[in-house]
Amino acid sequence: MTEAERQDQQDEDKEKANAGEGVEDANPAEETNWREQAEQYRNDYLRALADMENLRKRLERQMDDARNYAVERFARELLPVVDSLELALSTPVAGGEGVAQLRQGLENTLSLFFQALAKAGVAPVEADAARFDPHRHQAIAMVEAEGEPNRILAVHQKGYVIHDRLLRPAMVTVAKAASGEPGRDPSPGSQDQ
Repeated sequence: MTEAERQDQQDEDKEKANAGEGVEDANPAEETNWREQAEQYRNDYLRALADMENLRKRLERQMDDARNYAVERFARELLPVVDSLELALSTPVAGGEGVAQLRQGLENTLSLFFQALAKAGVAPVEADAARFDPHRHQAIAMVEAEGEPNRILAVHQKGYVIHDRLLRPAMVTVAKAASGEPGRDPSPGSQDQ
């Protein structure tokens, strides 16, 4: 029985009931229809329940991300201050006790900045003597060097992550294979003349 026929049958039964010609015995097809409809309602309910649970989980993840990364813009603005303090500390100092106290004050300030950033989940990207990772480092120069290629030779500017997300890549100089390294054809015909 198609849906249209089933609807026609229900309409006829309603008309008979309204006219006082009630059906004496319940129609087995109609009883099956009610069971199918009840099963359909149950399935719809379970689907809606699962959808709500998925929505709840997605909103929880979004709230966690919002909490973890809310300070991202603030942290990005503080990074140049940290860079300036590190640069000031890296310059050699010649002088008396006043300069030493100034240096000590700068070191303390930089330490406080690092503590504040650490509380916000910001940490420096490890780049010293590491292998180049394009997801965490930005190569600003490549220099032929002995040894393994793609290793970091110098860090020009520190990179930072906030929790597990990159905030700023580290600016680095990367080693490339020397011209006599394996992987190059040393035959005389392969060299440009």
